[in-house]
Amino acid sequence: MGRGGRCVGVELPDSSEMESGELVKLILQADSARRQLDGYLTSLLGRLGDLEGQDAVEELCRQFGLGRYRARQQAKTANALNALPTTLDAAKQGWISIDHARVLGESHQRAPLSTEQELALITAAITEDLDEFKKTLAREEDQRRADDGLTRHERQRERRSAKVFDGDEEMVVLYAELDRLAGERVKTALDDLSDRMFRKDSEAGNDRTHAQRNADALVALITQQPARPQSSGGNDSTSDDPDCEIVPQATTLIVTVDYETLSNQLKNAGLIDGTPIDIDELRHIACDAGIVPAIFAADGQPLYMGRKQRAATAAQKLALHVRDRQCIGCGMRASACDAHHVIWWDHDGTTDMPNLVLLCPKCHKKVHKHGYTVVKDSTGERQLRPPPRPRTRSPGRSTKPGQTTAEDSAGLLIAS
Repeated sequence: MGRGGRCVGVELPDSSEMESGELVKLILQADSARRQLDGYLTSLLGRLGDLEGQDAVEELCRQFGLGRYRARQQAKTANALNALPTTLDAAKQGWISIDHARVLGESHQRAPLSTEQELALITAAITEDLDEFKKTLAREEDQRRADDGLTRHERQRERRSAKVFDGDEEMVVLYAELDRLAGERVKTALDDLSDRMFRKDSEAGNDRTHAQRNADALVALITQQPARPQSSGGNDSTSDDPDCEIVPQATTLIVTVDYETLSNQLKNAGLIDGTPIDIDELRHIACDAGIVPAIFAADGQPLYMGRKQRAATAAQKLALHVRDRQCIGCGMRASACDAHHVIWWDHDGTTDMPNLVLLCPKCHKKVHKHGYTVVKDSTGERQLRPPPRPRTRSPGRSTKPGQTTAEDSAGLLIAS
């Protein structure tokens, strides 16, 4: 860091000829520098959040090349550590990692820390790895909340969470933290099914790894159910046979596919997020799924309802899932979103596809309560735009929510 706060280039030594001892020393120095930079960056993001709000921080983090989930987590960390300047300073000095600081900030949000408690936990964070520190933090938090009338299990339940998000290389990541009782139930069910799969693999000569069996077992537990053979009395009963088959649950998976009229063939199959799938895989899916035909044209489906119906139809919602794929504001999955009228229904907006977009409840509230608007960017993609900063308006000039002024209309989504 140069004088006056200007960033300067850093000359990095060539490590190609170094011995192990020199490499370890350089690695420790690089780790210390990384910790300090992480802490400094978090402090800058926290300050920006104070000035511009958390949405601005998250959007800036996206420009680092982070996905939506990572960007949101970094913004939340910066916000949480605003309340713990001593912890943030310890991260900036490189004494603790930003991950230690993050979990400490999250604990403070659940149960406020005194200055003495914060200093004691910072001391523990310096000497403990992250897994060990999380246990220390949980024990200390339980002590702070001993008089809140909740049992340890109930406090664990409060901290439960589960996330499903897109990872690298088009893979999907599942992450969950469960209370001990729920976690043991999941572990028992997963281990049981994985063991049954292992026995079948041994008989069939299948070379699945342990991790692959666990992944397959988890998918089966979530999306499928044990076959229920008819008992002699005619009532359904779950089989006690450890090798009983599993059958698909009643779930709906939306897949898009083009129909080539000239060749009379299906082509370009894919999920609604654009991920391509093989036609043969589509045929396999069709064996276990209900087929929902959809024609996205005004004369094929009632996608243009005008003013005669306020709520979006099932066909319109399906078309929105395929077109928008997710909340246009934050990226929340389509199944959790509402159909929003760009020009509000109360201001003569129509229930037609060009006037509808997908918004999650949080982003929907931003539009109706906080002045956000739906816009098209230079590529035609629909996005949320925050309200402009207060400015002096000409006398007599006013607008209502869901309506536009002449200077705004160029950016607002219009019927096409």
